[in-house]
Amino acid sequence: MDIYQVIISSILALTVLLGISMMSRVKTAVAGNFLSAVALLTGVGVTLLFNEVISAWTVWVALIIGALIGSVMARRVKMIQMPQTVALFNGLGGGASALVGLLSVMGIGFSGTQLAAIEAGGYWPFVRLTGLLAIAVGVITLVGSLVAAGKLHRLLPQRPIVWPFHSVLTLVFLLLTLAGIVVGTLNYPFAPLATALASALFGLYFSVRVGGADMPITISLLNSLSGVAGSIAGMAIGDVFLVAVGGIVGASGLLLTQIMSRAMNRSLLSILAGGKEQKANKHIVDSEKYIQRIMDLEKKIKELEEMVKNLEGRVQTLTLQVDKAEEKNAPTTAPQSPAKTAASVLSEAKDVIIVPGYGMALAQAQHQVRQLADKLESRGARVRYAIHPVAGRMPGHMNVLLAEADVDYEQLYEMEAINDDFKSCDAAVVIGANDVLNPAARNAEGTPIYGMPVLSVDEAPEVIVCNYDLKPGYAGVENPLYKRQQGVYLELGDAKETLMRLIGEIG
Repeated sequence: MDIYQVIISSILALTVLLGISMMSRVKTAVAGNFLSAVALLTGVGVTLLFNEVISAWTVWVALIIGALIGSVMARRVKMIQMPQTVALFNGLGGGASALVGLLSVMGIGFSGTQLAAIEAGGYWPFVRLTGLLAIAVGVITLVGSLVAAGKLHRLLPQRPIVWPFHSVLTLVFLLLTLAGIVVGTLNYPFAPLATALASALFGLYFSVRVGGADMPITISLLNSLSGVAGSIAGMAIGDVFLVAVGGIVGASGLLLTQIMSRAMNRSLLSILAGGKEQKANKHIVDSEKYIQRIMDLEKKIKELEEMVKNLEGRVQTLTLQVDKAEEKNAPTTAPQSPAKTAASVLSEAKDVIIVPGYGMALAQAQHQVRQLADKLESRGARVRYAIHPVAGRMPGHMNVLLAEADVDYEQLYEMEAINDDFKSCDAAVVIGANDVLNPAARNAEGTPIYGMPVLSVDEAPEVIVCNYDLKPGYAGVENPLYKRQQGVYLELGDAKETLMRLIGEIG
């Protein structure tokens, strides 16, 4: 390999890392994204130049067609469709890496000089091994990403799909994939095809079992796998730039996956194994028990309130008897205060926490959320946004939507930073969120969300829920918070309409 190619590739890889670092800050995120894109485009040009294929007209035709398709998708894809678009792009990256691995195993695409060096150095076993690994990881990424995109786009059932002997067959297909790689390294002719088939079935069995609760983690994991596949493909063809950039994508995706797994209190191994099987009615029973406990407590609270009212009435009666002059005109019961509404609660609130969720994305209500925040701030209220790590359908989904509405990034708080503040705030406003604030996660054993840290919205004294309906969230677990009769205001329907009504009613 040319030393100049190594130097240039190293510089470009460092530039990509710099761009990623810049994307961690809001003010430099756009510039960082542009810098990384330019570095990758330059890397493509350098690869074509040093491999002496820059004059091949078919390459340029393919680049132009790909650029046109990418431009059209970038303009037409809606923000709500971004999760499935990201999943689809992950799959395309995996598919491309698998194709590179297949061609390398077949000895296609190498120059005469490269072939001579491989044969002279006895590197064919390494080329076959890395090529077969690229096929396996690439196909798993492709099939898994297509299934994830289909679930997100509602072309496939969004619930976890479990087939007969699912866990056993998943393990069998994984073992067959590994066997195909070993056999293929020994130069058996049909091993690449067998490896591709076994890895495709493993990717299918692994991904269809994923439910809504694990979808953000799955997309992050598939993103990591696409980078790993690219890096391995780079090893197979001896391209140092592809190895470096693939390693960067793989490492960053894996780190994000681990962070999100910890945020959900789930091990990555359990997610890879498809998680634990759920019994259909167990979580409903647990949830109903929790709901019943809350209702019993509320009943006791009401009884105590009635006792207090009776005592107040007796004290007032005794006071009126002492004052005989005003006995006939004095009221016999305490005056009733007007019933609270969501608008009246927000009109008086000075500390408000907004909790966005996937329903906000579905309704495309992020601009109305910003208008509500502006209205509250104009009245002197402090407004913050509580962002759960897995809110939405991909990492950072809520951040992207709120940034589109020009919400100040300084107002966005991670779960750990704001969870203790719910009990002391005046009101919490839920916009299309469910699983990420479901208190059943604390005690409904056997459910997909059991043990997952959730936003402590139920500790807020007043909760305004702007959800489309009261159906369970993506994880299928009923939310007992909606059954609370004190301090919860249900504003059901389309979030855009609900928010605009609230904004108009706030005095």
